[in-house]
Amino acid sequence: MAKIAHHFSEYVLNPIPSGLWHQAAPIEGTRLGFCDICGFYHVDPYPDADYLAQFYTSYEMPTAQANLAETARLLARNLDRSATVVDMGCGDGGFLRELYALGFANLIGFDQSPGLERAQNLGFGYFFRASVWDFLDEAEKRGGIEADALVMVNVLEHVTEPLDLLRRIRRLLPAKGKLCVTVPNDFSPLQRAFLKTKGHLPWFVCVPDHLNYFDFKTLGDALGKTGFRVADQSALYPLELFLLQDLDYIANPE
Repeated sequence: MAKIAHHFSEYVLNPIPSGLWHQAAPIEGTRLGFCDICGFYHVDPYPDADYLAQFYTSYEMPTAQANLAETARLLARNLDRSATVVDMGCGDGGFLRELYALGFANLIGFDQSPGLERAQNLGFGYFFRASVWDFLDEAEKRGGIEADALVMVNVLEHVTEPLDLLRRIRRLLPAKGKLCVTVPNDFSPLQRAFLKTKGHLPWFVCVPDHLNYFDFKTLGDALGKTGFRVADQSALYPLELFLLQDLDYIANPE
């Protein structure tokens, strides 16, 4: 991957404190800020590929992924049941399981985490071990991605240089192909208002699993600048409204 330039107008964490590192020792000097070139918050510098490959050999999602069924229904409204769908970073196959229940049969998923073994025992589809970069390298050799839709459920926040990833997907996806992306809604205006008011550390930061932080606007901007037309976009109810009413579920999660 070519070296990509970054410029940060500010760092919100310099460095990222050890308490915000998840299941990994802190990498000295790693900061987090808003990149003016990328248009969203991300770490600086990104960890190297070997470090991340080692991290993901034992990585499991810390919590169950919510709203898979809702996301599957949204995608299903825009695809024929005969469509081929590839889930990039499929984990244990939860999203494709929802599509299968809706009548889709041509389902493919890949991942590099231990959850892949559970996906391979679901009894439908084709699941294999690969990273998103491995998959795109193979697609380059074949001359494109043979799919009607690509799905990335909570993947884009994990990868280095997500704009590069999106550009490659756009180039390789068929002209009428669709991309379905979900990400956490982080550093949103409500979150930033709470952080400014309370002087709180950004509790939603967890590195090295989350390297990038998008909100509703910056995700749409990232898709637009990499050649995609956003056909539909939605967000969950903002729990940060409770924080701004002094219902602090961070300090008192019960």
